[in-house]
Amino acid sequence: MALLDRGVSAAELETTLSAWLDGGVVDQPTAAAARRLNSRLWEASRREGLLRVLYDTATDLTGIRDVEAVLKAIVRRTRSLIGSDIAYLSLNDYDSGESYVRVTDGATTALFRNIRMPLGEGVLGAVATGEAPAQSPDYLLDESKSHLESSDTAVAAEGVRAIMGVPLRAAGKVIGALLVADRHAHEFSSDDVALMESIGTHAAVALENARYFSEMAGALTRLDQAQRQNLSHVQALEELSSLDRRLMETLASTGSLPHLLNLLAESLDAPVVLVSPMGEPLAGSVPDADFGTPPALTTAEESAAKSSAVQFEVKNKKYTVMSAVAGDQHLASLIVAEQLSPARLAVLERSALVLSVSLLFERTFQDAQYRLQLELIDDLLSPRSEHAAALTRRAGQFGLANHLQLVVRVVGVSDDQRQRALSVLRHQREGIPGIIALHESHLCIIEPVDRRDSRPDEGRAADTGQSIVDELNRRRITASLGTSEPVSGFAGLSAAHTEAHTVLRALQALSRDGEAADRAALGTAGMLLGAMESPFTGQLLTAQLGPLISYDERRGTQLVLTAWTFQENGGAMQEAADSLHIHPNTLRQRLDRIDALIGATWRRGSRSLDVHVALRLWRIKTAGLS
Repeated sequence: MALLDRGVSAAELETTLSAWLDGGVVDQPTAAAARRLNSRLWEASRREGLLRVLYDTATDLTGIRDVEAVLKAIVRRTRSLIGSDIAYLSLNDYDSGESYVRVTDGATTALFRNIRMPLGEGVLGAVATGEAPAQSPDYLLDESKSHLESSDTAVAAEGVRAIMGVPLRAAGKVIGALLVADRHAHEFSSDDVALMESIGTHAAVALENARYFSEMAGALTRLDQAQRQNLSHVQALEELSSLDRRLMETLASTGSLPHLLNLLAESLDAPVVLVSPMGEPLAGSVPDADFGTPPALTTAEESAAKSSAVQFEVKNKKYTVMSAVAGDQHLASLIVAEQLSPARLAVLERSALVLSVSLLFERTFQDAQYRLQLELIDDLLSPRSEHAAALTRRAGQFGLANHLQLVVRVVGVSDDQRQRALSVLRHQREGIPGIIALHESHLCIIEPVDRRDSRPDEGRAADTGQSIVDELNRRRITASLGTSEPVSGFAGLSAAHTEAHTVLRALQALSRDGEAADRAALGTAGMLLGAMESPFTGQLLTAQLGPLISYDERRGTQLVLTAWTFQENGGAMQEAADSLHIHPNTLRQRLDRIDALIGATWRRGSRSLDVHVALRLWRIKTAGLS
């Protein structure tokens, strides 16, 4: 008994029993009982060790929360406990009716690692149905098992011969199979099968727990994300609510437009500019940016059509544009000097709504002001009388007074650009004393004379309005401008308007488009404007140009026009020919004809000045200014 208690092996026990039987220490029944007891002790010890290993395995598996890690641990432990060459686990795909190898340990070929077997076929498919464990001592030669060419190819490539597997059940459902394989033929023992079943039971539970844990962790993650999104959404709504309040406060204040842009730039933390539908800056600024280009204008129109923000690039710089619309009318566009996140896009879109309201208010006010200016200009320039006090009061709203020195400017632009030019000048001259409106077929400006510019004794030249023309040119509007001499009070405005209009027509007649001038700036042409109807004018034309005028009238030629163009181009042959759209040789022939009619001295010397003055006089008269 002491020997058995010490854990003697079967061989050592047999040697000891043989010696004792020979010496008569024990009899045969006692020896047989000792053998049986030792065998049972060894079996109990083996089972205890196996249970300890299974317990450790189950503990390890249930402690793993990641499904992928559980799968790898199952096959690794199975292979170690069984002592097989390969262990692998399959999962059932009931939609396709197959069980596919999900993870392996010990497999060396991709074919084996990617086996898919129809349920019920082969060892893998038979076990995966969940009926009972199954095995084959030499699978490729086992005719009792059904075979599939693709799986047989994979088994042969891996060198597998013996296969044994058990089903994996979870919650009453077969989810797959756990299998082992060896590269030599043999029969797996009943103990191996029992051990695999125990491992499979623990593995299925661990796998299902891990799946539940993963699903729970995923659900918690999604719940946390949803909560974060909700919090972010609530925060965004609170910010929008605060922004709405500040926008309403801005809208209710005077000068709302600059305040609105400042608030938007602060909220978006980026430069913001407001541009007209033509891309002209109205408020704010973005350095080194031109939004009058076709890509920017097209994007602004797209934003207006979609009523949503659109992102674009200009010179590799990213911008976001949101157009303010009222009905189907594009009022203006907000441009932010960066591409915005969805939260900031909501801020921009909300601001565009308030901008639309602000622009409509401003437009309504400006339209009312313009109507007042339009009526006031007509009353100031018309000869009919009006109650002086009423006229003075109305003019005083715009900084005009009867005791001030006033000047009239007439701006000439093409018909298709007139309304746009009016809009530009009204915006440019906002806050400046004076009025501007359409009058007859031109734009008319009446404003006080800047006293700093009316003191020639201080070396200052008179203001001819060139800055107005330059501003229009920057907006791609070609214009010419005539300015009157300053007049005292409202009574002289009608004559001043006539003078300014005459100067404008003289500029146009002399092909000086894009210029601004008064009579003094016209030079000799300005001197002649006041003497168009005097007898001297006719005498001068007859004396200097009589033969040319008569020749043109008789023959329908253009010798006077040729002479005027030649003189205006400083005697430059090519430039004069280009202006007349004729070949230089044709010009030379015409000049020779002119020399023959009035003498060659008209091109040079003191006579050239007299002829040039006469030519300018002729040009002005033929333009209809006489």
